[in-house]
Amino acid sequence: MTDTTLRYITMLRMIPRYPRTITANRLRDGLHDHGFEVDLRTIQRDLGRLSAWFPLIADEDTRPYGWAYDAEATSNMIPALDLPAALTLELARAYLTPVLPQRALRHLKPHFEEAQQTLERQHHPLGKWPDQVRVINRGLMTQRPAVDGAVLEIVSEALLRERQCELRYQARHWDRPETIRVHPYGLILRDPNIYLVCRIDGREGVRQLVLHRASDATLREAPAEEREDFDLDNYIQSGAMGQLLSDQPIRLELRCDRPVLSHIEESPLGDDQVIEPVSADQFHVIVTVSDTQDLRWWLMAQAPHLDIRAPAWLREAVVEKLNAAVQRQAGI
Repeated sequence: MTDTTLRYITMLRMIPRYPRTITANRLRDGLHDHGFEVDLRTIQRDLGRLSAWFPLIADEDTRPYGWAYDAEATSNMIPALDLPAALTLELARAYLTPVLPQRALRHLKPHFEEAQQTLERQHHPLGKWPDQVRVINRGLMTQRPAVDGAVLEIVSEALLRERQCELRYQARHWDRPETIRVHPYGLILRDPNIYLVCRIDGREGVRQLVLHRASDATLREAPAEEREDFDLDNYIQSGAMGQLLSDQPIRLELRCDRPVLSHIEESPLGDDQVIEPVSADQFHVIVTVSDTQDLRWWLMAQAPHLDIRAPAWLREAVVEKLNAAVQRQAGI
């Protein structure tokens, strides 16, 4: 393979998709970092040649011109998609389409289209996959709050580049929107919401911001605060995403009817869950869990099928809620 061919491939990998662009000067610097010593005029000629074969466009409204791949172009570059990769992208499309805002999905559209073209080109039965797969989220099918695509894009960039960003944010308990500066630690998609886990300047502790409550975002070049002791998985497993009602874990003991067994076995309530048979119709569960709103909801929903043996205060709290519900409905 000639040096010119290698240079072409390197350049093509450096060019972003529109609306992001890159100038010939920046391409020259990038090529220099890869060991290619070429002048600006050579790069300009290369771009002209490559644009005849690849979907490259020049933004003539800027000086110097910014180069990019056409926003609607497919990504049919080397190496070509094989069937497993195409199927994976089709699965991703089925799952992500109901979760992500449309602006975020537009960035993935060329990859999804290439996957579909690959399946159709090879006359593979998987080409019918989009018509045969649906994603239904568990629970009440409420409409997802609208997330500003520009906000999600800037927050994602701040997270990847480890930079601070400013958000115009309206928390539920605030009288009016505020402009806050945040240090992003991670994004969590917990249907139907997208959460930014972060620290807010001037405030203690790790916070969760629901992105649909942010109306504007600005990326800052200041580096985000490093948190070496923060792990996103540990944060989730601590119960923080379940609306903690108390800081102390609960040693939960339940006596459950047989219909609950399959659910408990397939989706354990905790890592240390122990199941002991009591009779042909009942079993005993002992597990350590976080005291979250989700746990309370689950216990109330399963109340006809289980007894809360311990702790007593949790049983009393659930009974109080259920009695209040019965009295309300009986009073209609």
